[in-house]
Amino acid sequence: MKTCVILNPMAGRGLAGQRRGELEAALRGAGVDYTLLTTHSRGGATELTFQAIDRGAECVVAVGGDGTINEVVNGIVGSREGGLGDAALGIVPLGTGSDFIKALDGVTANDLAGAARRLAGGRTRPVDVGRIAVEAGDRELQRYFINGLGAGIDAQVAVEVSRITWLTGLAAYMVASFRALATYRPAPMTVRYDERELRRRLYFATVGNGSTQGGGFVLTPGARIDDGKLDLCAVQSLRLDQVIRYYPKLLDGSHTTLREVTMGAAQRIEIGSTATFPVATDGEVVATDARRVQIEAMPGALRLVV
Repeated sequence: MKTCVILNPMAGRGLAGQRRGELEAALRGAGVDYTLLTTHSRGGATELTFQAIDRGAECVVAVGGDGTINEVVNGIVGSREGGLGDAALGIVPLGTGSDFIKALDGVTANDLAGAARRLAGGRTRPVDVGRIAVEAGDRELQRYFINGLGAGIDAQVAVEVSRITWLTGLAAYMVASFRALATYRPAPMTVRYDERELRRRLYFATVGNGSTQGGGFVLTPGARIDDGKLDLCAVQSLRLDQVIRYYPKLLDGSHTTLREVTMGAAQRIEIGSTATFPVATDGEVVATDARRVQIEAMPGALRLVV
C-alpha cells in the first residue's frame, strides 16, 4: 500500500517533532514503504492529504493528536467527494488529547512500534464520520469530524486549551475547563435530533462519534464509531455547587442519569441559538460566533487502518 505519513511536529507540545527519528526507524523496521511530509501551519495536513491522494497515496497517516487526525480526515473525505481519489486513514497518536484512539482496541498513545506494525499489516475497518455545516456570521463552514463536536462551553474549553503551553493531556483540559467556567455564560439553545427537540439554556451540547472528548471526559459513553449514528450529550445550566459535584461524573460517564443531562443518539442533529456560541470539532475550534450547526452521520465513510 502506497503510504504517505503526515507529521505535525508541534503536536503534543512538540513531542511529535522530537520523536521523528524514532518514528522513521520504527516504520523502516516494520517494512513500511512510505514518504514523510511535515505540516507548518493550521490546516496544512488537509492540503498535504489532498496532494498525497492526487499523487496516488492509498493510505495517509496522521502523526499527532486529534486535531491532526481531523485535518487528514477532512482531506481524505474531501478528496473522495471531490472525485480526486480515496485513501485509508492511518494513525500514529502523539497528541495532547488523543481522544479518538480510546475507541480503538489495542491502540495506545505514543506507541510508535505498535503504530508501525498496524501500518505494515494494512488491515482496515470501516468507521463513521460526521459531516457539519456551521452558520457563523455571514458565512457557512462545512467540515468533517471523526471523534466529536462540541457546541458551548466544551468548545470554549478548546479555545482555552490552545492558550495553555505548559501542560498536556487531561491536565491541560482540566485547567482549561475551569478557565472556561469562569467566563462562559450558558445561552438558550434548541437541539433537534431526528424527530425529537430540546429547548433549554445549555452549558453545552456535545455530539460524539467516539465516547471520549477533552482529553479524557467520557461525555458519550454509549457512542460507537461504526453504528451509523452520532450520540448527543446536552447539559443544562448549573449552579456552581452542581458543577463542582457533577464534574467528576464526566470522567467516568456516570453523568448520563442526571436530570440536568439529556442523552440521545441520532443520524441527524441540529443545534441553534439566538445568541452566538463556539463550535469545535475533534478539539479544534471551527467558529466562535456560530448561530446554527447541522450535523449528519456518514456511516462507514472512512477506512481506518487497525
